[in-house]
Amino acid sequence: MRGQTWHRLALVGAVLVFTLFIAMIGDLVWQSLGVLSWHFLWSPPSEMGHGGIGPELLNTLVMVGIAALISLPLGLAGAIFRVEYRGAPGFLKVFDRVRFTFLSLPTIVIGLLVYQWVVVELGWPLSIRSGIVALVVMNWPFVVNIGIEALSGVPDTSREASMALGATSSQTLMRIVFPSALPALIAGLGVSTARLLGESAALIFTAGINVAVHWSWSMPGETLAVHLWYLRTESLAPHANAEAAATGVVLLGLVALVLYLTQKIAHWLKPRDYSRKSA
Repeated sequence: MRGQTWHRLALVGAVLVFTLFIAMIGDLVWQSLGVLSWHFLWSPPSEMGHGGIGPELLNTLVMVGIAALISLPLGLAGAIFRVEYRGAPGFLKVFDRVRFTFLSLPTIVIGLLVYQWVVVELGWPLSIRSGIVALVVMNWPFVVNIGIEALSGVPDTSREASMALGATSSQTLMRIVFPSALPALIAGLGVSTARLLGESAALIFTAGINVAVHWSWSMPGETLAVHLWYLRTESLAPHANAEAAATGVVLLGLVALVLYLTQKIAHWLKPRDYSRKSA
C-alpha cells in the first residue's frame, strides 16, 4: 500500500512538471507568433524593429559546429589515454585535476580566462575565432567525461578476448572497443553540442555582442543565445520581447533537433539483439 502511494505521488509530480513545461513552451511560442517567419530567420537584426536573426543563426551553427568538431578528437584522445592506457599515474592525477577544475568552473570564468589569453595576450579581436576557442575550452573536459563513460561501458572481457586471439592494443581499440562505445559516445556528444548552443556568458567576452556586415573569422560573432540575452536586457527595439521569444523558439528547435538526430543515430548504431526475435 505504501509503495502504491509513493508511486502515485511520483506520477502526480511528473504530470505537474510536464504540464508546467508544456505551458512554458506554449507561452513562448504564443509570444513569438507575430514575429517568427522566414524573414525573421534570414534578415539581420535591427533596433528599429522588424529585425531578424540571420547572422546570429549562421554564427551559432558555424561556431558550435567547429567547436564540436575540434573538441571531439581532443576529448576522445584524453578519454582513450585515461581508460585504455593507464600508465604514468602521476600524469593521470594532473590530468584529472585539470579536467575536474575546468568542469567545475562557471562558463563566465572560462570566458574571462580565454579573453585574457587570446584577446589580451595574443591580440585577437572579439571575434568568431575567439568564441570558438572559448567553446572548445569549455567543451573539452565534458567530451572527455563522455568518452570515459562510453569506453568504460565496454566490458573488459571483450578486450581480453580480443587480446587472447592475438590482436594488438590498437587493433582491439579500433575494432572492438570503439565500435562498441560509439552509440553511447554519439548520444553524449549530442548533449554536449546542445549545451554549447545555449552558451552565452563565455561568448559575451570572446565573440562579442555585435554582428558584422560582412562575415569574417575576425569579426564579432553574436550567437542566438547572446542575442537572446541582449534582447531581454539591453535592446530598445519596439518588439524586443516578441523577438526574444522567437529567438528562444528557434534555439529550442535547434537543441531538440540535435538531440533527436544524435539519439536516432546512436540507436541505429546499437548492435541488434537477434536472440529475442529467434526466441
